[in-house]
Amino acid sequence: MLVLASGIFLGLGVPAVADFLRPWALPALFLVIIFSLVPFARLPAHHLISIDRDMLRIVLWQQVVLPCIVIAAGIVARFPDSVILLMIVTACSGSLFSSPALAEILGFDRERALQAMVLSTLFMPVSLFLFLSAFIGAQANLDLGTYGFRTLIFLGLPFVLLALYRPLALSMSDAVTRKVGFASRWATILALLVFGTGLMSAVSNRMDANPSKVVFLLALATSLCLLMMALTTIVMYRFGRREALTASIVAGFRNIGLGFALVGEMVGPDLAVYAGISLVPVFIAPLLLRLTMSASLATPGETEKSRTVEAQSLF
Repeated sequence: MLVLASGIFLGLGVPAVADFLRPWALPALFLVIIFSLVPFARLPAHHLISIDRDMLRIVLWQQVVLPCIVIAAGIVARFPDSVILLMIVTACSGSLFSSPALAEILGFDRERALQAMVLSTLFMPVSLFLFLSAFIGAQANLDLGTYGFRTLIFLGLPFVLLALYRPLALSMSDAVTRKVGFASRWATILALLVFGTGLMSAVSNRMDANPSKVVFLLALATSLCLLMMALTTIVMYRFGRREALTASIVAGFRNIGLGFALVGEMVGPDLAVYAGISLVPVFIAPLLLRLTMSASLATPGETEKSRTVEAQSLF
């Protein structure tokens, strides 16, 4: 996480680097998705996907109810359509691929977080398209063909490749699995570093032209993250503290970069800036949580657990 945070600030501090990597941002994102799925290939199917009532409640809350609340908040606040569209992309994006690892670090339910991440990511294209279509702002210009093609590339193809790789992964020895996991982890870090730094190009350009707008977008991304976490905790608390806090992690930390990959410029030029600046709270907050938890570790077993979790997906 520290390396990734450094990449974000490198892109902001050295715009020339960000401008150079900008054309490679989306290809790097595709590689991030591919490599992030590698550690999941050996998991039993029921660990990846569950459609029980409790899981459906979490995902429907995350992908249907929260977007309605977020849209309503934007309308009440009298935000312009361009801002509400950004809020929709945030609320409809699936959970970060790193949310299961983050949930485990914090002592929550890793398996439930993983299942929610997978289902919310698969449901994301439907939720995002429906809510954007229902709220067509002045700057929205959705094209179903383009949207469908991007969905196939950034979601369909990676999961197909995961299904094809799964039999091979199950046949590998533990030693080979560890080597593959190590390689995929570092490949994920490098690809995510390119993606994050490249996105900073739009942020640094807007910072020069309109710094107050960038500050507003940062505040918006941070506020939405905290709002969705708080609301989820409150609503889900009746089903148990651990369930509520697990749901809050997957609901608050969203994969806005993937949302940007799917809709891109179709919702206006601000999305590139927003997707870039949203990386700051999305990656800095888990880093702070990880440092806090590391400082509170008291036993060797807990330390070893933390090291094991660090081997999981970072996206």
